[in-house]
Amino acid sequence: MFTRASAIVASVLGVALAVWKAPSPSAQDAPVLAAMADELARSMKELRLKDQPAPYYVEYEVEDRAATRVTSRFGALVEDLTGRSRTLRVAVRVGTYDFDSSLFNAPGGGGGVVSLTADGSTSAPLDDDYDAMRRQIWLATDAAYKRAVSLFARKKAAFQNRASGEVVPDFSRETAAETVLKGLPLSFVNRDWPERTKQISAAFNGFPMIESAEAQAADTRGTRYYLNSEGFKVVAPIQIATLRVAAEARADDGSTVRDVFTLVEQNLQDMPSVSEIVTRARQMAERVKATRTAPMGEEYTGPLLLEGQASAELVAQALVPPMLARRPPETAGRGGRGGGPAQVTPFHRRIGLRVLTEPFSVSDTPSLREFGGRQVAGAYVVDDYGIKAKDVSLVEKGRLVTLLTGRAPLRGLPQSTGHTRGGDVLAGVFQVQSSDAVSAADLRKKYLQLLKTQDRSFGYIVRGIANPGDAAGGGPGAGPMILDALKVTPDGKEQVVRGVRLGSVAPAAFRDLLDASRERTLYNYRGTTTDPVSVIVPNLIFEELEVQQTREITQKPPVVVSPATN
Repeated sequence: MFTRASAIVASVLGVALAVWKAPSPSAQDAPVLAAMADELARSMKELRLKDQPAPYYVEYEVEDRAATRVTSRFGALVEDLTGRSRTLRVAVRVGTYDFDSSLFNAPGGGGGVVSLTADGSTSAPLDDDYDAMRRQIWLATDAAYKRAVSLFARKKAAFQNRASGEVVPDFSRETAAETVLKGLPLSFVNRDWPERTKQISAAFNGFPMIESAEAQAADTRGTRYYLNSEGFKVVAPIQIATLRVAAEARADDGSTVRDVFTLVEQNLQDMPSVSEIVTRARQMAERVKATRTAPMGEEYTGPLLLEGQASAELVAQALVPPMLARRPPETAGRGGRGGGPAQVTPFHRRIGLRVLTEPFSVSDTPSLREFGGRQVAGAYVVDDYGIKAKDVSLVEKGRLVTLLTGRAPLRGLPQSTGHTRGGDVLAGVFQVQSSDAVSAADLRKKYLQLLKTQDRSFGYIVRGIANPGDAAGGGPGAGPMILDALKVTPDGKEQVVRGVRLGSVAPAAFRDLLDASRERTLYNYRGTTTDPVSVIVPNLIFEELEVQQTREITQKPPVVVSPATN
């Protein structure tokens, strides 16, 4: 943790830096890791302010990344960016595993002689210069230690008058391990994607009613280096690639019709062929064209069938987050020990209770690398702390067994499952299955029969919903925007509708799942800047969900028609 730099201590550390011995040959062979290891050893031995505790734990992480992003609109390239970055992150803990300087917010804070973000990160030299890297680590460690000392003192004072109860440690004890994998070269690969995005976005050129259309490809690759004072060591690849294709048109009443799909993989090479993507873009254009003149959907509360991407995206938005054991920091002046506000991890108190219907099971399996002939982007080997990623059974016969955990324990969850990524607990490969599953065709028949049984005049089949980054409007608490919806009557007649979104979907809605398909959809999304998550989910019938009409400020159409109509 970090506080404002002390000139006296900085000068003392400066003297120590000046009398370093010349680096060994191994430092020149692996300058980044060598600088991290040498400064880590020195910090654990010498880092201490007078009359203040020494750190009991220090960690260093360096991420070396090359990134590419290209964007095309209607067949023309509008953006082609490449860049390289190297980020250093430092964490220092003062106290003990049971009670330390973490998990505490206090006003003020402080910087130091080096600028650090809230998570303790700063830029690092791009050159493989041992001395320059070690100097930057030294300055960042100094700032982190001083802030840790300050926060620890404030935290002890805040807890001094609180009633003692069950003590949950602030940091879990884990068995040290080394994981050295092959990093990725810092090269700007896939330079054929500027031309490919042009081909993809050109698929919308024959649709003059579409006002906005673009294809954007992004690729990040590199190597992550990690060391901590417990003996953990990690060298691992950084790899995530994204392709986003989006289009917008305007209906006659002035409302906007949107459609978008996003593909996330570990590498751009894992994307479908360009011809497949172009075909999908054309299908999107046809769907936008049809939806633009479709009637507005009616508001509805009742059984709902979600298929494919819609089912997977809803699970990602509404079921994955409560399965993550996230412990919020305490705040000076309020709260108590033992896990923080319940709403941060709403399923913590439901362990052992039913969270889905009995036939359903849920697991997270980061070891799964392939599904249905496709690479599973969310698979990974170790987490941020160097802890091996564990396959975890989360729900059995509808009852919650455990949660995915990091190194901030909660009651009854003392150890990490190796799921800390991007600085927070994150799923890897999240799977939902049902022991009573039927074929997708039979599931649709079951849904139509359910509408008949309930004497409903219609229902909805939802095949596409927006992720949070693509949602628009709706206000606080609004549910996901529906991109692809069919109004269906009990006799099977279908009608495309527009202008609807799901109402707010609480985790409790999954306790009323009725049926699922045997077929399951692999859907990848971006969990953090560099960490993909995968969900593998069947089509689902919910007993009751709410469909609402969207509320948006409509815009007048352009005064002059599109030049594409000429």
